[in-house]
Amino acid sequence: MKKTFFIAAMTFFSFAFAPRPCSAQASAQTGNITVNVTEIEKVEGNIYFLIYKTDEGFPKEKDKAFKVGKVSDYTTKASYSFKNLPYGVYAVTFFKDENDNGKLDDNFIGFPKEPVGASNMTSMGKPSFKKCSFELKEDNKELTLKFII
Repeated sequence: MKKTFFIAAMTFFSFAFAPRPCSAQASAQTGNITVNVTEIEKVEGNIYFLIYKTDEGFPKEKDKAFKVGKVSDYTTKASYSFKNLPYGVYAVTFFKDENDNGKLDDNFIGFPKEPVGASNMTSMGKPSFKKCSFELKEDNKELTLKFII
């Protein structure tokens, strides 16, 4: 009787605590987004890169961005990579902080005083999340952008 109980208990525990195979689809897929800014005219100040998952705070509230990056060492080109982002919809903005105060300065009507840019923006105009958004659905996505102001 003890032997039968022992075998039953061992069988139960071997199945209950056996490692289970992990499905690749069950784990969240992630990718990287590299933002390249070209044709930078003046090499001074820091360039901030902001990535958003929603329109909240878009396009310039750093504290509401999903992630923020900063590049201090650049030439007429600058790059920043957002790594291990869950697949999904994003929008990117960037600005050059020429006076090193950590924020985008604007005038009394809200027009930027420092160079700015955003994904999918090629001319002046107020960027919206909808207009600037794109989908990350691969391991690596690269954007090449320019300052629009």
